[in-house]
Amino acid sequence: MAEIWAFWRSDTWGGRSWAFMVFLSIMVLHSLAILLFTRGFLLTRTELSQYSQCSDVFESPCFPPYDQNVNNFNRARGCWTKPAVGRLVIIILDALRFDFVAPSTFYAVKKPWMDKLQVIHELASKRPSTARIFKAIADPPTTSLQRLKGLTTGGLPTFIDVGNSFGAPAIVEDNLIHQLVQNGKRVVMMGDDTWLQLFPHHFNVSYPFPSFNVKDLHTVDDGCIENLLPTLYKEDWDVLIAHFLGVDHAGHIFGVDSSPMMSKLEQYNEILKENGFGDFPWNNLTPRVGWSGGSMLWTIMVEIPNVLREVPI
Repeated sequence: MAEIWAFWRSDTWGGRSWAFMVFLSIMVLHSLAILLFTRGFLLTRTELSQYSQCSDVFESPCFPPYDQNVNNFNRARGCWTKPAVGRLVIIILDALRFDFVAPSTFYAVKKPWMDKLQVIHELASKRPSTARIFKAIADPPTTSLQRLKGLTTGGLPTFIDVGNSFGAPAIVEDNLIHQLVQNGKRVVMMGDDTWLQLFPHHFNVSYPFPSFNVKDLHTVDDGCIENLLPTLYKEDWDVLIAHFLGVDHAGHIFGVDSSPMMSKLEQYNEILKENGFGDFPWNNLTPRVGWSGGSMLWTIMVEIPNVLREVPI
């Protein structure tokens, strides 16, 4: 170190100039590395303030502009097609991996957590026209906040959003929940309170439960179980969202091959049976099952016809 310091204090201009150039080069390299990191890894999203309107369809070049009578008739009817079903249930089982859902025959070695959700296997095999198991690979980050923003807005989440997981701001860009509400749909939410942070004024009824304590495997799930079945029989909703969180917390604390994880998967299997996926009296339900969100979210959508109202409780 003494020799280096002596060299730096050398009276020769060449020595000082060489040391200065080395120092300047290091600073430039560091600056370029920071710029590349912030511009490449910490991407930012540009949120558009515009919202889709029903009239937007008439601006499309695919819409026939030449027949004014047809245009006026379609404008009066609105731009949306006739709904195929009356009501929709979306059940989200957080952090449910694909190998939790797919049959063990897909893999060379059967793991302890496989084949626990038999009700989904039965749906996919017995009702292939309405039930499917899909696998999607989601880009990181895969925390709940980012995946919910991706599912509802159609945009790609970024790592810079991870800091918002502790206090997420409301979504201000166009999104699925906003469009449902704007078109007169009554949306009910229960489970992970992240939904209420993202959509604070969109739900007709909400049952949020705290989701931040990863050691708590049951509060959110028990809240969903308590409210899901009674809500299904009510007439005050069009879209129902139930977001379970136990598998996510069990994986964080105990691991994928732990007994709490096995218990949670078996519990979910029973919940799905009790709420219309098994041999429950609602055999006329039309479930459509699909994998959504890669390693993050399993989304199950159940179409509920009006005949459900006639089922006695």
